[in-house]
Amino acid sequence: MNEENKKLLLEAGVDLDRTMERFMNNEGLYLKFLKRFPEDPNYAQMKENIENRQYEEAFKNAHTLKGLSGNLGLEPFYQTISALTEQLRNQNLDHLEESMKEAEEVYGMLIQKISRL
Repeated sequence: MNEENKKLLLEAGVDLDRTMERFMNNEGLYLKFLKRFPEDPNYAQMKENIENRQYEEAFKNAHTLKGLSGNLGLEPFYQTISALTEQLRNQNLDHLEESMKEAEEVYGMLIQKISRL
């Protein structure tokens, strides 16, 4: 992986060592899947489902995003979406708006970094 891409990923909080192990040190394969992450519809669907108070569907979207972000080593988003997933799982909606703001911030940063790869 070139140094510029590595720097971008590290700035985004990606756990490159563990993630590359997960991808059998195949950088091309990892980058292929990583570049598909912004195209995944689950984030937009989750936001829409939350806006429409469809919390069970939003939970499914969040849970999928948790798995994707974990497998891709996107640690900051993984931590944020994990907390949001648990809020939705337990129907603990008191701080949902704040959690969504945090998720939006982290997600936006990741998408920006990924688009520069």
